[in-house]
Amino acid sequence: MAQRTRLAAITAVLFAAAALRLAGLTTLPPGFHDEEIVQIEIGALARSGAIASFYAVDDASSGREGLFGVLHGWLSIFFGKGQLPLRFFAVGCGLLSVALLYALGRRLFGHFSGLVAAIGMALTFYPIIIGRSIAREALAVPLIALTLLVMASAVHLRRHVQPALPKAALYASLGALIALTAYAHWIGLLLAPLFGAFVVYLLVTRQPILRRVVSYSLFSALIALIVAIPYIGATVHTFPISSLNTLWSNRPERLEEFLSSFWQAIGGLGIYGDVSPQQNLPAMPLLSPIGFILLLVGVFEALRRFRRAPNYVLPLLALLFGLLADAWTRGALDFSHQLLALPAIMLLMGAGAASVANILRANLPRATAERLILFGTSAIAATTCFAASDLLFRVWANRDDVQSVYRARLGHLAAYLDRTYDGLSTSICTFSLDARAAAQGAEHRFAARPDPQLLELMLHRHDLALRYSNCLDALVLTNGGAAQRYAFAHPAARSRIPEPLKAWLQNAADVPVANLPSGSVLLVDAAQIVADDFGQVILSRVWWSPEESRANAEPAALPLRMGGYLTFEGYRLLPEAERYRAGDLLRVVTYWRADGEQVPGLRLFAHVSRNPDIPPALQNDVLNIESSLLRDRDVFIQIIDLPLPPDFPSGDYFLSIGAYSEGDGRRLPIYDGETPRSDRLFLRKIRVE
Repeated sequence: MAQRTRLAAITAVLFAAAALRLAGLTTLPPGFHDEEIVQIEIGALARSGAIASFYAVDDASSGREGLFGVLHGWLSIFFGKGQLPLRFFAVGCGLLSVALLYALGRRLFGHFSGLVAAIGMALTFYPIIIGRSIAREALAVPLIALTLLVMASAVHLRRHVQPALPKAALYASLGALIALTAYAHWIGLLLAPLFGAFVVYLLVTRQPILRRVVSYSLFSALIALIVAIPYIGATVHTFPISSLNTLWSNRPERLEEFLSSFWQAIGGLGIYGDVSPQQNLPAMPLLSPIGFILLLVGVFEALRRFRRAPNYVLPLLALLFGLLADAWTRGALDFSHQLLALPAIMLLMGAGAASVANILRANLPRATAERLILFGTSAIAATTCFAASDLLFRVWANRDDVQSVYRARLGHLAAYLDRTYDGLSTSICTFSLDARAAAQGAEHRFAARPDPQLLELMLHRHDLALRYSNCLDALVLTNGGAAQRYAFAHPAARSRIPEPLKAWLQNAADVPVANLPSGSVLLVDAAQIVADDFGQVILSRVWWSPEESRANAEPAALPLRMGGYLTFEGYRLLPEAERYRAGDLLRVVTYWRADGEQVPGLRLFAHVSRNPDIPPALQNDVLNIESSLLRDRDVFIQIIDLPLPPDFPSGDYFLSIGAYSEGDGRRLPIYDGETPRSDRLFLRKIRVE
């Protein structure tokens, strides 16, 4: 095959790999799954100066290697936020893996085998997914491929071992790469024994290598040890989150369990697969039937030529070590445990394809065989590329479990906001408003992050005026309710809005948004409704002191300013009654206006007190709005529920409200004109019978 044709072929493969990894990168995957959130958090820690070998990231029982997160965090300084820049690093790693597999396959078996190995890496579904994901596996694969390439170069291995002098630079690079791969993923711990086993094989089978290779291999081990000093120190000092602890705690407890896992790992190559939707089309095997057959042919050739063909033995040993690593870890089949085997699988597929090509050349006229090989390879590659595209963009993208693990609703909402330039602000209803709410019902507490934080990561724009409330008992609108968008981050949110809040959205119009169901985004113009509501509640009665409310003194004139930039407009008491019974729900619907940036951690309180000078008999401190984002002329409703216990004593009670800063607990002063007069307001008295 002419040099120009070879260059065109590998260029076409790289273009196909790039297309499958770049197309729709901002919407597929649609958001972030748990491990991606963890890696983004590690990147944030790295940017702040917290560099470590292992990171717990709110999960004290398990750590993660830090190299990917650290590099990703530093690169994000230049690329910025949003799904597209955050995934650039993974895409680059994926394309580098394809190129390295081609270089290694060409070195060991020739151009055709290298091309087939590159096709396999470019078009196989699992490498495509990790090449689009913010995951440590994305970095581990090219590091493993590069380490194997340096191993082959260090012993002068091509199709045969050449008895040339070892080069210190290659062995130093090999040691550094072995250590760096361990910093990226625990699978890197197996690279050193893999190289040791390969050197032993070369000596036992009397390959034409110089004895100095052994001493140079020890030199590689020394370099690896030096580079790994921080890793070793971190393992000793933080063993519970180290990779060694992960390996030990996940070990099989019985021999039959290990053998079953080993068979499961082998079956995952072509019979059944990883069920995790974040990295595979659930239960689909790693390889297509054709790829699996070529792998079997390559393994057969490697075993047949075991003693005289070290170029086959290196990927064969890598395959064995990779499958043993998967067998060692308990649980369901996980392709991420086969990372060491992945480059070897592609290389042996290439070797198998070369064996099939040689059979054709031996049994057909040369010209016919070459045309058949060219046509067959092109047809299989094109069919595989089309199948991978269909699986990725149609089948995998539309699965409910994929939408769930990637938080697709937030991702599609972020994509809509990024491309919408109409000058309108957006208020978002989310049940996951803060860390406590996010942790409730989360599959993995360590990755539970509130929606405002997640949406901030997904968005590319910095000019969006976003507000957040939970719309179960709070709702915020900007600019006094003037024209704006209202979006729902949870599919059930719109149906669960209570009546006092629903009134502000009663005239809203649906806005169609790609990939989101109807009613997910509304166009709201509630300026008149807000004005009418405030005009009514401003007539509600409040007093400065309990004595005034008891003596029927003149009530304070609403609205009243609290602190610097918060105004209390009024309230409604639901149900409106003269008397209440123990067990009733007392609901105070409060109305507010922001006149600027609020104090940190703004909270509202409502107290039920028999005697205002002692701790209240009943209280509720709440604000289900992201108060740090409130700005001038924002208006909001906060419902404060006060359920009366069944054994609540009967009698007359004072009902008071106010606001404070959660950070220091200081209440906001309430102003009478320009004079601070109190730190709470007294509403009407209630009688409990």
